[in-house]
Formats: sequence, C-alpha cells, structure tokens
Amino acid sequence: MTLHQTNTPTPIYTTGSLVELLELEKIEQDVFRASAVYFDPYPLYGGQVAAQALRAAGLTVCGGRLPHSLHGYFLRPGDASRPIVYQVFRERDGRSFSARRVLALQGDKAIFSMSTSFHVAEDGPQAQVLAMPTVPLPDDSAPYRFPRLFSFEGRRVDQRFPHDELLTRFWARCTENLGGDALLNACALTYLSDDSSGVAPLDTDSHRSWASLDHTVWFHQPVAVDEWMLVDLVPRRVGKGRGWYTGSLYLADGTLAASLAQETLYRPGSDPYFEHYR
Repeated sequence: MTLHQTNTPTPIYTTGSLVELLELEKIEQDVFRASAVYFDPYPLYGGQVAAQALRAAGLTVCGGRLPHSLHGYFLRPGDASRPIVYQVFRERDGRSFSARRVLALQGDKAIFSMSTSFHVAEDGPQAQVLAMPTVPLPDDSAPYRFPRLFSFEGRRVDQRFPHDELLTRFWARCTENLGGDALLNACALTYLSDDSSGVAPLDTDSHRSWASLDHTVWFHQPVAVDEWMLVDLVPRRVGKGRGWYTGSLYLADGTLAASLAQETLYRPGSDPYFEHYR
C-alpha cells in the first residue's frame, strides 16, 4: 500500500486499496488490529479510524444487524505509518438492537472512541421530506480527484457554498468491488463521510476549520458504495473555537441514504493539517 506525494505540501493522492485498509486481524476476543500502514505527512485521516472502528464493532454483532448510527470522538492525532488496535466493548444485545463501544489505540494512547448501534431492519412506511439538490448527473460532471482517499473517484458540481480548497457538494463512488458485504459498504461510506469540511465556507482571513473533534453518521438504509452518491455539506455555525456542519448522502435516484454531522476546531491559522492542533 503506497501513498504518493507531490512537490508541494498538499494535495497527496493514494493508490492503495480500501479493502486492504479495512482488513482487521482478530488478536483476542473483541480485540482487532489494523495492520495496513502507509506514509502520510499529516495526522491520520479521521475517516479511516472511524471506518475501521465500525468494522471492528460489526465483527462482534450477529443476526443480520447493520449499523444505524455511530458517534465518534477524535482524541489524539493518529499516525498512518503505525498499526491501530481496536478494543470492542459489548454494551447490549437486545431483541432488535445491539450497542457497542470501541476504543482505538496506538501504543498505549487512545486516539479515537466510538459508540455505535446496530439494528435489525423492520418493515413499515418510508418518507423523505427534502428532495436531493438538483445537480448534473455524474456522467455530465467534471472528474474530481480526492486527496488522501483510497479507492474513491469523484465528480465536481457547482458549489452552493464556494471554497477554493474543499468541496461542499460532489458525487463520489468506490472503485473497488465490496462483494455485496453490507457492513463493508457501511464502513466505506463512513470512510468517505469525513472527507472535506462543511465549515470551510465560513473560513476567514484570520480563522479557519482545522481538525475534526467529533463525527456522527446515521445510516438510513444499506447502500452499495460502488454506485454514485451525492454528498451535500452545509455549514451551520462557527464560534467559541469550534465549527459545526451537517451533511446528506443521496443515492443517484434521490433517496436520502445517510446523514452526518461534524464539529471541528475553528481557530486562527492557515494550514488545516497543522500537526500540533491540540
């Protein structure tokens, strides 16, 4: 697994495999290790640790239960060149829901914690209040290359909230075959969900969005991530050193498949990948 770097600090582009990145080794009961490592001059991409933590939790759940939500906290900067150990705590297995807590460790330091819940799908009416934004289809949109993401391709569309560096609206799909594995697809969606920043349009000459503090995803239905999805991020508020945004992920037919929310640091400076941001 390799990572290629340009002559300037950003952007960098990956050539590795997302499937390899999500492979976990069981080292004891409810303890897993992610051994895929690579060079990255910046702190570990948050979507990676969230996706691997969800996979670790899912490997302890049975009975066809799929994740319906996750709530994660980024505790320390991670290092992409070092393995990560995931410890899963089984908090409850009910008749239709299973709750798990996951701690991600590098050495003796916790870098990420997550609470996540799994649910048996139930029949019933479905409704969606807001329609997907009207944008050109992927085939009619310009290619977009994701910095730092393994196995994803994108398409650029007109921006509701323009920003020079980070898109807030774009098409994306996984370029690998995930084999119809519903948990793996949910992990891949989680991996994508931390890309870009909905706070970026609120950047000023003196302040900007920095590292992620916490991240939430709600999975409304199973998805096939190798099909096109529209990601739409909306800035909501900045203040007190923090910024908050929400996001929606739509299938190409307009179905709202997942929702997200994230809080980031919002501080003076000009480099979003400043290593010592705590």
